[in-house]
Amino acid sequence: MAAIYAGCLALGIVLLFLREEVAGWPPADDPKTLLVYGIVLAVMGAVLHSVYFTAFFLPRRPWAWTVHLVLIALGLTSCCTLPASIPLLVSWLKPETQAWFGRRP
Repeated sequence: MAAIYAGCLALGIVLLFLREEVAGWPPADDPKTLLVYGIVLAVMGAVLHSVYFTAFFLPRRPWAWTVHLVLIALGLTSCCTLPASIPLLVSWLKPETQAWFGRRP
């Protein structure tokens, strides 16, 4: 997921700089609309990339298991990430995974 959002960040920045060149490309004919698309894509990409990237470095604590569960649930909101999020959620709810994070004795 961190790589997907890094790509969104990169494409948002590219769209910000090249919006004049792609202004005739559908669905947006106006460069100002492409500016808004680029800003939203870059900001959302930066925020979500940083959240998913920092999740790699969380310690093995019960609260970290909850943070990861919230991030998996966030991945369930997109059709593109459903094929990865559903098996990850199934394995995340197993007692072995919860015990590894200290949620179960």
